[in-house]
Amino acid sequence: MSVSILKQAILPGIASASCVEYAQGNIYIIGDDSHYLYVLKYDLTLLHKIPLTDNPEEGRIAKEAKTDIECITKVTINGYLHLVLLGSGSKSPSRDKGFLIKLPTPYNKKHIVWPIDCTAWYSLLRLQLSMEGMTAAMNLEAAAADESFFYLADRSSNTLFRFDLPEVIEFVQGHLEHSPFPTSVPLSLPILHQVPYQITGADVFDATFFFTATAEDTDNPIDDGEILGSAIGILEMNGGNKTRGAVATGLQATIRSFIPLSTHIPLKVESIAIYEKENDTTYIGLAVSDDDKGNSEILMLEIHV
Repeated sequence: MSVSILKQAILPGIASASCVEYAQGNIYIIGDDSHYLYVLKYDLTLLHKIPLTDNPEEGRIAKEAKTDIECITKVTINGYLHLVLLGSGSKSPSRDKGFLIKLPTPYNKKHIVWPIDCTAWYSLLRLQLSMEGMTAAMNLEAAAADESFFYLADRSSNTLFRFDLPEVIEFVQGHLEHSPFPTSVPLSLPILHQVPYQITGADVFDATFFFTATAEDTDNPIDDGEILGSAIGILEMNGGNKTRGAVATGLQATIRSFIPLSTHIPLKVESIAIYEKENDTTYIGLAVSDDDKGNSEILMLEIHV
């Protein structure tokens, strides 16, 4: 596997980029302290700003009040494309929230936004991590979905949660009285200068699980630390019928490829979205980075597998 940065650009007016997704020919980006979900064209021209708070303002939400949206993925509900945005859960209850957004259709050109209350769901995930001996505060940073499953990744413990996709779809619509139950599996990522890489983003495309990881020298999920570098990887999962509770002994996750990004200044890559398969072995993707000072960049990647 090899990764090349084809283009790199500043995202003016978008602070603390934490999520990127590609859908319906547009790029969706949000910052973890933003009042808006931004919709951009391929040339980064701003098309829409979708408000996610009751009284949206320009500028950034205060750290203690932000929802800390760190997870994004697209799902299809009743034949229509939706985005699922989820908070990190690193601080309860302010970050135990999310949004379900229906994308424009031939019949409705608007983005329709519904809130998601993740309080009970995240309590279940924290309990699961605690039962597995994890002591760090949960910090969900990546979401992805394929035809059968929905995935969430906890950055603090490098744990991957897998859920049945139909169950999550019912939950985010408010149709369930219970929370989606996870199967969990630990991820073993490399260490950079005595600082472990931790998963920060994910996307499933062409039956391939792509992910991003960052080595950040911090001892908790709230405070920022020195960024040592980021990487792009591919994860393979095998076995594991539905296992409710505890670590799934039948599910195995193997890092098939892991390539550090070569940049002049270490980047904190927060999210990845694959939008095109160029040929049998080459994919084109987008990633966003955040320098923890409010500045954001977007990267166009060429990934050879």
